[in-house]
Amino acid sequence: MHTDSLELSKRMVGGQFLPEKYFHIAGINRSIQSLTYIPNEKQPVLFAGTDHGLFRSIDSGENWTESKQGLFSQDIRALAVDPKDPQQIYAGTPKGIFKSEDQGENWNEWFDQASGLTSVFINDLLIDPNQAETIYAATQGGLFVSHEGGDLWELAGNGTLKNKNIQTVQFSAAHPDQLIISTKNSVFRSNNDGGEWEKKWTELPNNISSVITLNTDPEFIFVGTKNGFYKSFNGGRNWIKDKNKNTKNIFSLAIDTKDNTGIFLTSTKGLFYSNNSGDTWLKITPHKKNLAKQGKLEISQINKILSITASNNQASLLLAGSETGLFISKNNGALWSFVNLGESGNTVPKKDFKMDLGKLVTEIHTGRFFGTYFYWLVDIATIGMIGLAISGLMIISYRKKIKKTKLSINKTLDEETEIDRIIDMSESFDNEDINDMVNHINIHLEKCKTIYKNPKTKDDTSKIDKHISILDTKIQLLAEQIKNFSTMSQDIASNQPFPTKTSHSDNRKKNLEN
Repeated sequence: MHTDSLELSKRMVGGQFLPEKYFHIAGINRSIQSLTYIPNEKQPVLFAGTDHGLFRSIDSGENWTESKQGLFSQDIRALAVDPKDPQQIYAGTPKGIFKSEDQGENWNEWFDQASGLTSVFINDLLIDPNQAETIYAATQGGLFVSHEGGDLWELAGNGTLKNKNIQTVQFSAAHPDQLIISTKNSVFRSNNDGGEWEKKWTELPNNISSVITLNTDPEFIFVGTKNGFYKSFNGGRNWIKDKNKNTKNIFSLAIDTKDNTGIFLTSTKGLFYSNNSGDTWLKITPHKKNLAKQGKLEISQINKILSITASNNQASLLLAGSETGLFISKNNGALWSFVNLGESGNTVPKKDFKMDLGKLVTEIHTGRFFGTYFYWLVDIATIGMIGLAISGLMIISYRKKIKKTKLSINKTLDEETEIDRIIDMSESFDNEDINDMVNHINIHLEKCKTIYKNPKTKDDTSKIDKHISILDTKIQLLAEQIKNFSTMSQDIASNQPFPTKTSHSDNRKKNLEN
């Protein structure tokens, strides 16, 4: 009751005097939204994109580290690895596309509206295996293509797909020169690198979630929808609907990379595997009996599946991304392990942990410091509860006396709260974001300088003009954000005079004016 007068919050207790439970910070469960990997002679490098961060593992999923240097958008919707240069990785986010040239250590390139990517919310990415500089981006505003490694983008399809929400983009397994894209309600196919598109398989129902093809003759095609699983064994001329009740409301499909006839399917009923192109299904959903070394764990919806074929002495890997984390299996789903990426790394070193004395007193008084059982023992045994009841009556009387005083300062407190809210909003624009944007601008400057040093042809002049245009647009966007921040600061400064009472909000307000 007298923590302020005793200044208990200023007196700190070192971690060596505190139980271990205080050093672990419970993290949120991160939802897996994208999966990919880089083949490696020893072990594949795994990547998992979540709704709040990108994670990487170099030991088959045993340990994970977060990759975020320059990646100022943490909502990772799509991932793509350059098949000819595995050092280069692309990450699709709601703020555009980021590029790393060192396997995700740093993300030095950022492609947005200034690069021609007028729709920046990315759903899927695809790199041409024969021309690695050609990249396709499925966005909420159409399909975009870049023939310069992402530097410059244009809308594909001569406007046919403009403003369409493209969900997936892929090459046909049987016809590698053909592109296939899907929206929620339609499937389109192109025979000329996305120049023209033909609407296909109109007899399929709406709410399409996934499309996969097999390298067979004739082409095998599998489509997952909200209404069920559909398959065609003649290139889409005829379709068969799976009658299995477990294959309704499908979220994702994937091919078993070690068996061309194997298919993975995830639906509201769980995760299933078929080794005969969907004729029969085996349920391999992670559960308590096939989950290694786990306590209580809620099995949530599985959104993404990634199958990795074994090479040399490596074991095959099956990755299943769920709403709460990542499941990994080395035997095709017979046994699973679970990785909660939300709690990865959220442990504070004991030497760095401190607790103020006021908090410690509260923890001891309530019994939480010693554990739940001690709390209940003290709570039941102590007669002091009667004293607390009496003191409660005294507090009620005291509150009546100070009620009028509180009313007189409510207006001041409301103003301080509003000031704190506005300043918190301004502080949410992280300086790291500004630094990242400036770094991206500097990259384009270096590109311009490199071109200027060499003898200039007509193509060189065109590239100079494009990069200068990109640079100009990025500078304008950055200037606009700084202008908005300045305007917000001036609005705060123009409010009514500050309260004479010195408070935390006053100090923050004065600092902001300065």
